[in-house]
Amino acid sequence: MNATRERPDIRFLISGDVTAHERGAAERAVGEALAEAHGVVTSVQVTLSVVADPALPRPALARAVIELDGRIVRAQAAAPRLDEAIALLRSRLAVRMTTLRVG
Repeated sequence: MNATRERPDIRFLISGDVTAHERGAAERAVGEALAEAHGVVTSVQVTLSVVADPALPRPALARAVIELDGRIVRAQAAAPRLDEAIALLRSRLAVRMTTLRVG
């Protein structure tokens, strides 16, 4: 396979008040991380969750579970807002992809 190989569709689990824009941002963030992946990605699941509780300091959660060459790669981030959690998720996925290449 070459660099233009197809990736599996991202399966989303959504909980709480998540907009289509936020879902699209998560899809782009995970897609960018997968572009750095070396190997065959067989499944991708992303969870976006917002808890409607103003007492929580970080009610927004973004999580990704990726199967890459038979290995499970996980990353998650919690933040006050979902867009922040998605940005943190993107950074954490990038670190994990780099670690897999080096290790």
